Amino acid sequence: MKIYHPELAGGRWFTLSIAEQLANVGSEYERALRAKEQGEGERLKHALARMLELMDLTIADSRWRATTD
Repeated sequence: MKIYHPELAGGRWFTLSIAEQLANVGSEYERALRAKEQGEGERLKHALARMLELMDLTIADSRWRATTD
């Protein structure tokens, strides 16, 4: 699997707030939407891959997990 954001995947992502993380996810979503509207399939594919990578990183961030204690 290709890593699109090596610096973020390397740990920097986990220093960002949830708002910053989700804003980055949203930016990639917007890029994907624009690419789709313009009929740019390759650009769309890459933007969606980047968006999913950032979502995976957000889900992996243990700070956002609810505790049951």
